[in-house]
Amino acid sequence: MQLEQLHLHKNLQKKEKVNTFEIHAKGLANSTWLFNKNISNTGDSQDYDMGWGFNYGLGFAAYFGNVGFGIEGLMGNHKAAFTGKLETKVGGVILNTTDYTSSINLSTIQVPVMFKLKSTGGAYLEVGAQYNMISAADYKRTGNYMNADTAISASVTKNFSSSYFSGVLGFGAAIPFGEESPMAILVGMRLQYSFTDLKGVDALGQDLSDSFIYNKYEPTSAATGGLTLGFVYKIGGKKK
Repeated sequence: MQLEQLHLHKNLQKKEKVNTFEIHAKGLANSTWLFNKNISNTGDSQDYDMGWGFNYGLGFAAYFGNVGFGIEGLMGNHKAAFTGKLETKVGGVILNTTDYTSSINLSTIQVPVMFKLKSTGGAYLEVGAQYNMISAADYKRTGNYMNADTAISASVTKNFSSSYFSGVLGFGAAIPFGEESPMAILVGMRLQYSFTDLKGVDALGQDLSDSFIYNKYEPTSAATGGLTLGFVYKIGGKKK
């Protein structure tokens, strides 16, 4: 009986896990969008196009068994892209149609705080909230007007909120360099969607809060989805 209890105690010790800490260095490449109902309702004059944004930085995660939390600091940008047609009319007669493309580039600092789950094989799931700071916003538009290429650029920082909050969902795996190695390659996907208003400008650079242009104010939402790549250094692990 004592021998069986000793074996049971040893087995429990083998399965017991200590706290695990991880330091992350990562980069994210995202498809990035800014959505506003007033833009969506303008027809061919303002259409959404795909924009791309990039982020990079460091993170820290603490696991208690397979459950943990993490915090990161990421720098980068969020780019919204648009395309459309502008019509020049006189007395209801269309004199000229101009195709254009435009973009809004937001320089951002992101601080996600996430609840995390991981498997013994390295797969992980993360969900949480992210605080986003907008340090600058730049607008650009290019097109051809009367057979001449034109380009417009302007700072629209004052038209955007200085910060906003978003929800984050991510998943992926940390693939170790070796069975005993504390280092791993991080590969994953991350999705984000804002739940507070960014304000801002439309595809033509017009203030979305201007009541002379838009009768009803509509909030602006940010959305991203993309790939996460990085390195992980792990401290701690299973008891031997």
